[in-house]
Amino acid sequence: MLKQLLSPAWAIMEHCSYPLLLLISTPWFLHQLGTDQYGHWMLLTATVSFGGLLNSGTGAATIKAVSAGTGSNIAGQAGQAVNASLAIAILGGGVLALIVFCLFWFGAPVVLSRMGDPELVRTTGMAAAMLIWIEQMDNVFSSALKGAERFGNAARVEIASKAAQIFAAAVVLYWVPTLPALFVTLLIVAVLRLMLKAIVTRQLLSLGRLRPSFRDSSDILHFAKWGWLQGVGGVMFGAADRMLIGSMLGASSLTYYSIATQLAMQTHAVSAAGLSVIFPKVSRKLENGRPFSLSRFTRITTAGNLLLSTGFAAALILLGPAFLHFWIGPESAGPTSQILPWLVAAYWILALSLVPYYLLLGMGRIRFISMTVIASGIGAVVAAYFAISSLGLIGGPAGRAVYAIFCLALFVPVAQQLHRERSGVRDMPTTNPVPGGGRFS
Repeated sequence: MLKQLLSPAWAIMEHCSYPLLLLISTPWFLHQLGTDQYGHWMLLTATVSFGGLLNSGTGAATIKAVSAGTGSNIAGQAGQAVNASLAIAILGGGVLALIVFCLFWFGAPVVLSRMGDPELVRTTGMAAAMLIWIEQMDNVFSSALKGAERFGNAARVEIASKAAQIFAAAVVLYWVPTLPALFVTLLIVAVLRLMLKAIVTRQLLSLGRLRPSFRDSSDILHFAKWGWLQGVGGVMFGAADRMLIGSMLGASSLTYYSIATQLAMQTHAVSAAGLSVIFPKVSRKLENGRPFSLSRFTRITTAGNLLLSTGFAAALILLGPAFLHFWIGPESAGPTSQILPWLVAAYWILALSLVPYYLLLGMGRIRFISMTVIASGIGAVVAAYFAISSLGLIGGPAGRAVYAIFCLALFVPVAQQLHRERSGVRDMPTTNPVPGGGRFS
């Protein structure tokens, strides 16, 4: 039992370490940078999250291919998947980085005029573009480790590198409290993290020489294309409201909203980290053909998810305002506390769909996930725009709430599959091949 809990525990530690470090260091960064410059850092963070457009596809396809190869014991499967995913990440990440650079360079004076100095906005855009490209390649190695269910190794590398990033940023800002100094530091640490992950992944998975290649990329692309569509919806959820707030209300409002989101998202994110082990586990078990009770697995994981997410939500609603006053001071805590409960509620609803989300990924039902998420994202953007226009900052959480409610549709195919299992039918709806003989739709 203890061994089974190690992977979720490592995944949760990996997730919690960075937000915890940010939680501790945010008052320092806010003091050194000031509200406006800190808002630019949050703009960079929101922009880098647009990389989720590619990460969700390439990463999911890599996890699926590596886990399926592990289940079927096909030699060379992991190496082919990693090399193909690297080629896709280098090309796709480069194109996305170029788009982001052009948008900031030519559109900053118009679209983000409320963010202040156009040159500072352009600097933010350049740093974000480079980080997006690095993150695409970084994601391939993280996904390969998780596909092989090496969650402990993935977590240790990530925790160490993120701690180094925060520490380096804090030291640099002590001596040079400017955004360019911060951005250069973030870029240097990101490159070092990428190199470390490449070495660790190559050694642990016995990959041989890492050589990006499109030769085996067609099967990865079959899975990834639906993940990219899902990524569009995910970006609408994770970044669109922040971009709207930044452009419509300015840097200070974006700072308050980002801090509240940083707290509220833990309601969903901690459970998401722990439950992420479901994806490769279900994929591997379905691939090796041995008896596997999906119904029992679903009941256990759903109960654990409900307990954990509800506990976090209750704690944040009850203790959040007092903590914010202690954490960032009464001046910033006032507007932040007003939107915190609404964001917590939205993330709690979203957490309910975590188990069906990971189950469907393991079953290969990424097409249904993608269509659901893109519909949810469109609804989120529309709701956020009208709510922010009418209510100001307090309307920001509306988009995330709409997204969360729409995502509850993920329960439908899982319920149908569980009904088939109880009826003695063990088929999984599949259509397209993945590398090594696995299948997905």
